[in-house]
Amino acid sequence: MRTYTHNLIAEHGTLVGLGFPAKKGYAAKPAAKGEVTLAKRAKNVALFFAAPFIGLAYLLAFPVIGLALALWIGCKAVMKNKKARTVALAAAAPVIALAFLTVGPVLGLGALAWAGGKALVAG
Repeated sequence: MRTYTHNLIAEHGTLVGLGFPAKKGYAAKPAAKGEVTLAKRAKNVALFFAAPFIGLAYLLAFPVIGLALALWIGCKAVMKNKKARTVALAAAAPVIALAFLTVGPVLGLGALAWAGGKALVAG
């Protein structure tokens, strides 16, 4: 506990956040190698409270990543076969067209805004 209190002592002689008076002769100093500082403890506490949410993110991401990996491997295998490739590309064409129809206007508006912004700045 002595090291912990030494690390919390501020320059004006009181314990940071607690208001306890410090013993004479103690001033704020950087922690020696291996000593636990308040910042390290705060980081550990924050990680302790964030751990369930990080675990939940992993739990939700693993099925999506696994499905994407299986789809990637399957698509690579289908593209090696000539007959299956033609059928797969014909089946994927409407999905690709829908993606272009959805994203195209947004990208077009973004390009127009970019060009207009450059023209305004160049003035």
